[in-house]
Formats: sequence, structure tokens, C-alpha cells
Amino acid sequence: MVSAPTFGMEALMDRQALRRQLRSKLDSVLERAMDAVEAAPDGRWIAGSEWAVREAFAELTKECFQAIVQARIDADSAASGGSFSPGRRRAAAAATARDAAVQGRASAVRAQRRR
Repeated sequence: MVSAPTFGMEALMDRQALRRQLRSKLDSVLERAMDAVEAAPDGRWIAGSEWAVREAFAELTKECFQAIVQARIDADSAASGGSFSPGRRRAAAAATARDAAVQGRASAVRAQRRR
């Protein structure tokens, strides 16, 4: 159920429709994962299927996040009403520089990505 936004409130996503869309993606990925494990050679079930399953779920994560953000954008009348203006780039860059000065610089040493 989508409720109408009130003053100071943002529009809400249609969670039920989004949930149905994402569940169909989940079902598809589960099928791919089960197929990968089933197709793995005997004695090598994990080694023969792990990366295929990981890749399938990584893709699902990406697709779900994109769909959720897009639903939020679609529900926000300001975002879908053409509120973007290329002329605002300078103001945004100045705000970003100001925020970076307040937050400090990123460390030169980055955390290693877990594998």
C-alpha cells in the first residue's frame, strides 16, 4: 500500500510490488545455485560449485540494490521531476570540498579487500 506523502514526508516505495519483483530474482538465483552444486563432480561439490554460487548471489545483491534504489527514486517526485541541473556541479563540488575538509583526508593505506 502506497500512502500519499504529507508535508515534510517523502513518498514511500511500493514495497509489495518491489518484494514480488525481487523474489522472482531470488528464485532464479536459487535455481542457478542448485544447478551449479548439482552439476559439480562427485567428490568436488564445493570446489566445483562455490564460485558459480558466489557469482550468482553477488549479481543478485547488485540487482536487488539497484532495484531498491530505483524504486526510491521513482517514489520521490523531486528526483523523478527533473531536479538534476548540470549547472549545480560547481556548488556540489564546493560542498564536497568543504565536507572533505571537515571530515579529513582518506588514509593513503587502504584496507585490503577480503577474499
